[in-house]
Amino acid sequence: MRIFLGQTFLVAGLTLLSLLYPISIYNTTHSTALLGLSITLNNIALGIGSYVWGLVLDKTRERYFFILLLPMSGLIISFIIFKTSLGIAGYAALGFFTALDSPLYSILLLEQFTQEMVVIGNSRLSQLSLAGNVIGSIIGALFPQFKVAIAFFVISLILNATLVPRYKGEIREDKRERIREFKELVEPLLSFSLFNLSAEIFYVMYIPLLTIFGLPSWVYFFSYTILYVLDEYAYYKAPTLVKDNEIYYGFLVIILRSVIVVILGLLVFFRLNISYALIFVFQFFGSSYAIYSTSFFSVMFKNLSKNRGAIIGLFNAGENFASAGGSILSSFVSPTSLTQAYFISFFGFSLSFFLFYDFLTKKGKVVSSS
Repeated sequence: MRIFLGQTFLVAGLTLLSLLYPISIYNTTHSTALLGLSITLNNIALGIGSYVWGLVLDKTRERYFFILLLPMSGLIISFIIFKTSLGIAGYAALGFFTALDSPLYSILLLEQFTQEMVVIGNSRLSQLSLAGNVIGSIIGALFPQFKVAIAFFVISLILNATLVPRYKGEIREDKRERIREFKELVEPLLSFSLFNLSAEIFYVMYIPLLTIFGLPSWVYFFSYTILYVLDEYAYYKAPTLVKDNEIYYGFLVIILRSVIVVILGLLVFFRLNISYALIFVFQFFGSSYAIYSTSFFSVMFKNLSKNRGAIIGLFNAGENFASAGGSILSSFVSPTSLTQAYFISFFGFSLSFFLFYDFLTKKGKVVSSS
């Protein structure tokens, strides 16, 4: 699994930049509009990059170049964000190049491991990525300096250059099959997108919610640090937990997240301050994604052989564009009227539930799973 070691430091650098910029711009301006704009541009770039990179990877055999491109792009973007007046543009560029990470390492996993080792390899890749999340969030709280991000990207570049083999991958593009598969995936794609749109509202609103509850900014970094640690365990246990019950657990997470956003909306409306207990709500909401994603993708991506990059990129793009939509909606919400945002989130989760249920019913999977 040593070929994934560079991923840990790459993710640490990306996490540091992605967390530091939003909190710094909000602390400077106290503007939900600018906060929402910066995150929206980042998510739009993520969405565009997810699909573009997926197509590019399907069409090319070269993998080694892209493995080096990721940390090199991080070096340049770190300088743009922290040393120029083009911080928002740099944050958008961060989204575009971050989008390369998921399809690239997913394809690397599929092409460098046997079918029997893919599950173990995927678990190790997820754990190393989450370790990078933890490191990045801790450093963001203790040493929020661009030089640290540069150090992470330099280490990642060195590790990738020395540990990842210079191999030629397979071209897996099939335009006719891709069009057919895309048409069949419209409904689950909409469900997945609405799920992420609703979740993004929760995450964006977490920053002004901390202010309303009178909590210090370090709680933001601390919350993400604990979440990444919980995710490490959740992703480890999720395959065993959801095995043979993927559909049940997928729907269960949607329902639980719907309940959480409704409760938060009511707390804000009735001006009930739960203070530091909010951290536990954040952890429960966030860590449930490991169960949802494991369930959802195990149902959707079984027997995927061709157009891997494009289809993975399509769902990543749907997730990122939906997150952009959630950021846009959040930017129109006043910091004193967060209840509206949480009820919009609830509506999105509800639509996600029924769209996915309708798709599975048409496929006969709901009946056969019972």
